[in-house]
Amino acid sequence: MKRFALLALTLMLATTAFAQKKGGGAAGPETQNTPPPTRVPVGPGPKTKPEAEAVQAMLQARAQSPDATIQAVDTLVTKFPKSDFKAFALYTEANAWQQKNDLAKSQVFAEQALAADPKNYDADILIANVLATTTKDTDFDMNDKLTQAEKYAHDALDILATGGKPVLFQMTEEVWTKVKNEDISQAWQAIGTAALVRKKTDDAVAAYQKGLDVNPDPFLMIRAGRALMAARKFDDAIAYDDKVLAMPDAPAQAKTIATSDKSRAAAAKGQK
Repeated sequence: MKRFALLALTLMLATTAFAQKKGGGAAGPETQNTPPPTRVPVGPGPKTKPEAEAVQAMLQARAQSPDATIQAVDTLVTKFPKSDFKAFALYTEANAWQQKNDLAKSQVFAEQALAADPKNYDADILIANVLATTTKDTDFDMNDKLTQAEKYAHDALDILATGGKPVLFQMTEEVWTKVKNEDISQAWQAIGTAALVRKKTDDAVAAYQKGLDVNPDPFLMIRAGRALMAARKFDDAIAYDDKVLAMPDAPAQAKTIATSDKSRAAAAKGQK
């Protein structure tokens, strides 16, 4: 996830700077060319050099594999249970379990992240999307689970609307705006998906569009197009597919899906 990579980079810069400062001496070959942080570290942070190194190890592990990430997070929270990075670490593990497609464990660790920091909107958004995407309209507790998903998403939106930049991350206003907008988009995605499970297509598309208004995510456009195609609004569905195909920076996977969806919508339109 692009926004996660941005957060990881800014946090890496902060902990690298801390480790160098605490360790003293000249920087090693791997840190001499590290860009300077965007501002002087203030507020919460690693309390010791070993803690800073454990945080760095967690971030580096994410580039290796989900399993390496999970192991690094477990090491960090076990050795430093009072770390200011605990909530972020637990969210990082939740994200790793999501990559492994173990959504049950992903939700468990996101809930632990919220227990460590009730304002961890990333965990709110992850849980909201897990609940919305795994709930079926045949589930006996469908309404309860979708209501929970909507609450988590709205909690995240409220925090994002009233809070400032996370103190653990050193980032410019430009980067923060990009990260925040991607989070807002993901929250609206969960709300839209919950509406879709309730068979409220118009509400779903309206929510998806609110997400797209702040972050033109091609995969969210595809979701909107598919919702409209299911409602047999083929022209509107094709319009979203065309938007994806017109995006110069859309991933190849998104364009392949949009091309296929557009063909299916056009064929279905001809059979009306």
